[in-house]
Amino acid sequence: MKLLLYTLLLLPTFTFAKNIEVDTFLVRKENDLVLLLDKLRKSKDNSELEYNNLNFEEELKEVLKAPGILDYPFDKLNTMSTIKSPDGVFRVFNWNIEKENQVHYHFCYVVKKGRGSKNQIIKFKEDRFTLGPRPDGMLTPNRWYGGLYYKIVPIQVGRKTMYTMFAYNGSTRSSNKKILDVFWFKGKSLRLGYPIFQDERNEEELHRRVFIEYSEKASVSVKYDTGINKIIFDHLIPEAVNLKGMYEYYIPDMKYDAYFWENNFWNYQADIIVGNGNEKEKSRREYYIDTETGEEKFKIVSIDYVNPSRDGRSLETDIENDNLTDKEKRKRKKAVDKAKRKQDRLADKNMSKDQKRQLKLIRKQAKKNKNRSAFK
Repeated sequence: MKLLLYTLLLLPTFTFAKNIEVDTFLVRKENDLVLLLDKLRKSKDNSELEYNNLNFEEELKEVLKAPGILDYPFDKLNTMSTIKSPDGVFRVFNWNIEKENQVHYHFCYVVKKGRGSKNQIIKFKEDRFTLGPRPDGMLTPNRWYGGLYYKIVPIQVGRKTMYTMFAYNGSTRSSNKKILDVFWFKGKSLRLGYPIFQDERNEEELHRRVFIEYSEKASVSVKYDTGINKIIFDHLIPEAVNLKGMYEYYIPDMKYDAYFWENNFWNYQADIIVGNGNEKEKSRREYYIDTETGEEKFKIVSIDYVNPSRDGRSLETDIENDNLTDKEKRKRKKAVDKAKRKQDRLADKNMSKDQKRQLKLIRKQAKKNKNRSAFK
C-alpha cells in the first residue's frame, strides 16, 4: 500500500523536454534498471531483498556517471523517484525497500553537474541509530533521516538559491510521515536543513525542517500550489485528547494549513480555505487553556508580519556570512549584537511602565513556549 501511495505521488512530477536527443546507452541502461528494480520489488524474503537491492544499486551507480543523466527522462522507473530540480542544477535518484517486519529502508543519490563532462555524485546514508525521530539540526548526506522525495520547490534566501524538498517516509507499522526540508549547496557540499519554517505556536521561532506524522490508516496531503505559491497541508489532531503527542493516532480534521513564502522564510498560515478568498490573509492559531474544562483550545486570529531571527541576526546575514573567515564572522556578529542592544535600549527607554511590564511578560512566555512546537 505504501509503495502504491508513493507511485501516485510521483505521477505528476516527471516533466522533461520532449526534444531531448535520445541517448541509446541510457535507453539500454534504463531497460536493465527496470528489470533489476522489478526483481527487487518481487523479492520473497529479506535475504533475497538485500541481494537484489545491492545489484540494483551497483548498476545504478554506474549509470549515474553517464553524460546526459540530468536530462534523460527515465519514465520506466515508476516505483522510485528520479525528480529533477526545476532549475536543472541537480537530480534525485531515490527508492525504498520494505523488510518483512514492515520497516522501511531508504536509499538516495543526488547527481549534480561537475567540472567538464564528469558528474558529481552524492550518496546518502540513512542514520537509524544516532538521529532521533525528528532531527531539527543541520544534517549532511552522511547523516540522513531517510525518505522518498517527490517535489522540489526552489526558493531565494538572500543571494542564495535553496530548495524546499517534499518527502514521504513510511515510518513505522502504525504511522507515516510527510517531511519538508531544505537542500542547499556550499561549494561541492550538500547540506540539509535551514531555519526557514515558521513555528505554528511561536511566530518568532524557525525550524530547519518539518515532520508531519500521522496514523497509518489516515491519508494526509502535503502539496505545493503554484497558483497561490503556498505549501498546503492537512491540519492534524489526535483522535482523543489523552492521545496528544502519540502521532500514530493523529488524523486530519478536515481543515488545512499552509506556508507562504515571504521575507525569506515560509510563514505559517492557519485554517486556509483554498478558492474561498482567504488565501492572502495572515492568520494563526492562538492557544489558550479553557478555565472550565482545563483543556487546551485555540482560536484563529489575524497576525501582522514578525521578522524572526537567531541571536539578533537576520536570515540574509547568515547567508552573507558563508564566505567570511571565522574571525570576520565573529567581528560581524559582535557588531550586529552591539547594534541590536543599542536598538533595544532606545526602544525600552521610550516605553511606558505598562508597556515594559507587558514586554517582560511576553518575553517570559516566549521563553516558556520555546520548545513546545507541534513539529518537534
